[in-house]
Amino acid sequence: MPIKRIVKKLNYPKKELIDIVLDINNYILFLPWCKKSTIINTKETTSKKIIIADLEIGYKLISDIYRSKVIFDKKKSELKVTPLSGPIKKLINIWKFKTLSNKSCEIDFLIEIELSNILLNKLFESFFEIGFEKIFKSFEDRAKKIIN
Repeated sequence: MPIKRIVKKLNYPKKELIDIVLDINNYILFLPWCKKSTIINTKETTSKKIIIADLEIGYKLISDIYRSKVIFDKKKSELKVTPLSGPIKKLINIWKFKTLSNKSCEIDFLIEIELSNILLNKLFESFFEIGFEKIFKSFEDRAKKIIN
C-alpha cells in the first residue's frame, strides 16, 4: 500500500492555504485527474468543520467517483480525509498546518491509500510517487495563482 509524507515550508499564510484545501468545489480547476468535485454537505461548529464531498477522478476513458469525509479541526489546523464509498479501500490523508510567520507556514501532508480493485491497485502503486508529486505541486501552483 503506497504511503507518502512531505513536510514543506511555503511562503503563504496558513489560513489561505487551508482555504485552498477546503475549497473542494474548485478542485477541478487545479487538481490533476479531477473531473468533477462537489461538496454534498457541510456542518460547522466552533471547533470543527465537517464536509462530505464527491470527487470524480479519472484518466482518459477511466473514471470513478468516491465520497469522502473531511474533518477540519480548527484548533489544531489539521484536516483528516477518510473514504465513505467508491473505489478506495483504505485512505489515510492528513494535512497539518503550522504558522511560521505572518506570511509563511509549514505543511505536513501524509497520504496512505489502497484501492479496492487489486489489479488497479498494483497499477496505481507504480504511478503513486509521480502522482503524489504532481498533486502537491498543483496545490503549490494554486497558492501562487490566488494568494497575493
